Amino acid sequence: GGVNESFEVTSLASVATDDDLRAATTDYPAWVASRYLPLPESVTERTKTLTRNVAAGAVTPFDQARAIEAYLREAITYDIAVGLPAAGVDIVDYVLFENQRGYCEHYASAMTVMLRILGIPAKTVVGYFPGDWDDASQGYIYRQQNAHAWTEAFFPGYGWIRFEPTASQPASLFGGELETATPVQET
Repeated sequence: GGVNESFEVTSLASVATDDDLRAATTDYPAWVASRYLPLPESVTERTKTLTRNVAAGAVTPFDQARAIEAYLREAITYDIAVGLPAAGVDIVDYVLFENQRGYCEHYASAMTVMLRILGIPAKTVVGYFPGDWDDASQGYIYRQQNAHAWTEAFFPGYGWIRFEPTASQPASLFGGELETATPVQET
């Protein structure tokens, strides 16, 4: 799309509650497991160890995901001016251990990798967080500053559930608390 284009979006938002998601099985369909569980070879042992430690007290995939989400929101400082790691350095390792700063793509990538380490299918999704209502156009205005990335984890029976690891954004809500979903493009 170009500048100042209008479009209409229809979306579905999950009404699954915390307890619904806690009760979900780990019987992942083959198409989900084969595409959304593999890890890059660059993932470091200390990333795997940290992930297991962060999730140690959590029993269900949902609670493990919430533990990782909370950890990233606390441990990583939001910073849009963060630099790149040296060539050949794993970006998630760099964000978790060396820099501990980043923007939405860093948070989402870290959470996606950490969930996959635990055997929870996950993906990083890019799109927009809600824009501002504009009376003149009778619609929402989405600008570049509304661009965002987050993590979604797969729960059998419920599908892809959004998590918000980025510290600068409001924390995740589940069930009836959810806001209307926004346009997304899977990556």
